[in-house]
Formats: sequence, C-alpha cells, structure tokens
Amino acid sequence: MKSIIKQIPFARQFHRYIKEQEYKRKFATNCYGCFWGIFETFEEAQQAAPQTKSIGYDNTELAQEYQEMLQNGNWENSGRMIASYDYPVLFWLQSIFAQGNTNIFDFGGNVGIHFYSYSKYLKYPQNLQWTVCDLPEIVRVGKEIAEKRHINSLSFTSNFEDVNNKDVFIASGSIQYVENLATQFSNVRKPKHLLINRLPMYNGRRFVTLQNGGKVFYPQYVFNKTEFIEAITSIGYELIDIWEDNIDSCIIPFHPESSVPAYSGLYFQLRF
Repeated sequence: MKSIIKQIPFARQFHRYIKEQEYKRKFATNCYGCFWGIFETFEEAQQAAPQTKSIGYDNTELAQEYQEMLQNGNWENSGRMIASYDYPVLFWLQSIFAQGNTNIFDFGGNVGIHFYSYSKYLKYPQNLQWTVCDLPEIVRVGKEIAEKRHINSLSFTSNFEDVNNKDVFIASGSIQYVENLATQFSNVRKPKHLLINRLPMYNGRRFVTLQNGGKVFYPQYVFNKTEFIEAITSIGYELIDIWEDNIDSCIIPFHPESSVPAYSGLYFQLRF
C-alpha cells in the first residue's frame, strides 16, 4: 500500500503530461482561437510554436481571408460585423465627433473593418480622415478595397509614427501585440482620445502566450490590469471608462491561474 501511495504523485504528473501532449497535437492543427503556454517573451513563444503553420499576421492568405469576411459581412466567422464590445466605442465616438475631433488613427484596423462597420451606426463628419495602421500585406489589401469602393476618407499606413497629430487613437484587439503602448507615444504628439478594446488583462503578472489564429500562430501579451492602466495615466491620460468584453477570452489549459475569462475595453482622455 505504501508503495502505491508513493507512486500517486508520479501518476498524476504522468497523466498531466499525456493530456498536455494530446492538447498540443490538437493546438497544432485546426484549433482556431485556442491558446497554449506561458512564456516570458515573444521570441520564446515563437520558438515553442508548432511547425504546422506560419507565425504572424503579415500573411497573404490571411489578408485575402479578411477581404472575404468583409465582403460577406461575416467578420471572424461570427455571422456579424460588429459585436457587443463595439457599442461602448460607438457611444464614445459619437461624443468625440461632436467635440470636433475627426482625425482617427486605427491601430490594427485590418482592412478597414471598423471604418466600414461603424458607418452603419454613426453619422461620420464630412471632414473625417480615418487612417488604418497595420502590417504591409494587410495594408495592401485594404488599399485595394478602398480604391475599388472610391473611399477618399480612408487611408492606410504601416508606420506607427503616423499617429502624430491625430485626434483619436482606436485599437481593438491589437494592443496585446505591443510590449509597451505608453512608450510608443514618446516621440509623437499624443492623441486626445484613446479607445482601447478587446484587451486581455487580469490581476496577475504579465506574460506571453501563443494563440492559434486559424491559418497562423501568433504570440500575444496578457497584461496586468493595474500596471497597464498606470502606464497610460503616467503619460498624461485620465481613465474615463472601462467595460467588460464577454465575447473574447484567453483560456490557457493547465494554467487556470493565468486564464482571462473576459477581455476589457478602456477609454482614456488626455489631461495635458
């Protein structure tokens, strides 16, 4: 009996090892939206990624998929173009437009998804200038779509420094790929308004995890909530609003203490 009892911890470890290997095999294939692993850096996560897919968003096939989603009105295969997490952004944008702020920098705005989908719910100002910042391959497709639709108020860039002199900074589901957002504003004139959406943050330590994005893998940060907010307020912003995104989550198998059941959205306004 004693020998059996001694073996129990080993049996538990072996059982966990088998389950982890089973999950890794699943993660390496068609487990869209699944997460795996706790890492210190992007480089560590990339090195640990399975060899079954490429890494990162700057991908021709992925850009074409985004184009099809936009054309079919089926963003991220959800059957819709906007979700519940978009409504706080729509609410604040309406107020921001009323204040005369019409120059938008949409960081990670893909092929222009927010510009097109929000136009159905907001009356855009006549002098609106909406700049999408994304990776080169995504930008190339976004430009083609805008040109075909003869959209003059929508432009594209891959240079973050083009945020200079913009009124409004929008980032929906993109800040988790930036190590420190606050430092990005150090060499530019900071926007008056920051609308940050679909952000994974919780009360534990910051770390990197790996996500299966369907056609690609990509590492992302999960932020400590207090650290993230304090970093933004320390460069002159005031937190105006915070909301819960109950659609997105980051559930990491075998690491329940680091999982995030609901993402967050935040609205900051420049104090000085």
